Amino acid sequence: MTADTSLSRFAPAVLPWLRREPVRNNQLLTLLQSRLDGIVLAESDLLMLRILADGDTLAGVAVCPPPFAMLLSELADGAETALADHLVAHAPQVRRFTGLPEQTRRLAAQVAGRTGAAATLLASYRMFDAVDVVAPTRVHGRPREAAQADRDLLVAWSEAFQREALADHPQSNPAAPIDGRLALGGLLWTWEAGGEPVSMAAMTAPAAGVVRLNLVYTPPRRRGNGYAGALVAAISAAVLGAGLRPTLFTDLANPTSNKIYQAVGYRPVQDTAMWEVG
Repeated sequence: MTADTSLSRFAPAVLPWLRREPVRNNQLLTLLQSRLDGIVLAESDLLMLRILADGDTLAGVAVCPPPFAMLLSELADGAETALADHLVAHAPQVRRFTGLPEQTRRLAAQVAGRTGAAATLLASYRMFDAVDVVAPTRVHGRPREAAQADRDLLVAWSEAFQREALADHPQSNPAAPIDGRLALGGLLWTWEAGGEPVSMAAMTAPAAGVVRLNLVYTPPRRRGNGYAGALVAAISAAVLGAGLRPTLFTDLANPTSNKIYQAVGYRPVQDTAMWEVG
């Protein structure tokens, strides 16, 4: 186990390994690349772990941007044990984990067993990607890139999205994902109908040729009109047209979002789960 304190040292050691599976590892790739590029300010207490086997062979990657859950790559057999030992001894504050369902369950169970706490499944997710897009028909309106004039409305929507879709996550500054994407340009979009925004969606900057759509939100009074599906389809088509691969995550407890995204061409890649010890 190696705990790195320098992102400039950690990233070159793990990025080539993560890029071998750029779709499956997109969350970790985006987390690291955004901080390397200065899109996101690297936290002073960002926890970066390399799980090693047989000397210097990489058996897994784990990164925890506080106060959020630790994000896990696929782990080699037995890596959960070494990781649990390290966390209990050196990072007892880390009690939430997100990764492949069975591996994350085993890690949480091992941490719980060492600390006398209970392990609880908080949420289950499904990752999708798309290689072709089917745009919905007869949806009124059009997509457009968000502008600075939309900022206050989209910050309010970002806050509502956190309350509704991320109830099990620590709440972050709702303005940050809006302001950051507006500053970069091209990463925040709205669906406009009747001359006003009625839905929004964002995407990450490309990492190893993969883009992840997120922050998809339609206010309750605007739902049921197909705006979110049409906006996701439009953004995804543009991403594919640029030679990149679009991905997204859904909460398996939300059948509506799972149905909408599959209807426009997204296909399941893998499931993940979030577990908590405490």
